[in-house]
Amino acid sequence: MKVNWQQLFFNILKFIGMFFVYQISTLPLGLAYQLPNNPIFVSVAFVMYLITMGFMLVLFIQMYTTQLKTDNPAHFGRTKLTKKIGIFMGIILILWILFLALQIWLSRMSALPESENQETVMAFARAIPWWMGLDAVIFGPIIEELLFRGLFFNWFFNSEDKRIRLLGVFLSGAIFGAVHDVSSLLSWFVYALMGWLLAITYAYTKDIRYNIGLHMFNNIISLI
Repeated sequence: MKVNWQQLFFNILKFIGMFFVYQISTLPLGLAYQLPNNPIFVSVAFVMYLITMGFMLVLFIQMYTTQLKTDNPAHFGRTKLTKKIGIFMGIILILWILFLALQIWLSRMSALPESENQETVMAFARAIPWWMGLDAVIFGPIIEELLFRGLFFNWFFNSEDKRIRLLGVFLSGAIFGAVHDVSSLLSWFVYALMGWLLAITYAYTKDIRYNIGLHMFNNIISLI
């Protein structure tokens, strides 16, 4: 397979840039957390949040759909819910429940301290529960799946070659774990495992909606 190194470098820059833009778009939530008891301040920050997140959603979806229409040899997009996909999603759901059980067991054994990312999420949830719910259950899963699965695979691993897609699954999960928690190898592995399950789902179903649903399910459980 011939690699266009110039395009690859450009795509890497785009991916890194999109990640930092996403981080900037979450700043209003952090600002509101500083003064959660000031309704005017929270209201202004919330409006800023809706504007930035709305912009992010439109931008990510536009880039994602445009790329699929332009160059899509792996045929990512929307797929019908067939019996085969239904069985696959059933297996993934069982694995996901086992993954959640593993997290609980490691936490109770004190082998997995609460990550900085999780501590921040829970702090937001206590300070501004309705806003945190919106971010964690709706905006966060959609944007993160578009970035770490959709755009990532579209730009770097959009191929029918199973070996290339397998490499994409590994790197997608590894990067997902690294941006969420690198405080310890075990903490990274837990987030990477979540990323691998999501990446396998996208590589198999080729439909980002399944990933978003799983990500939403995970975050709902985490907030309960």
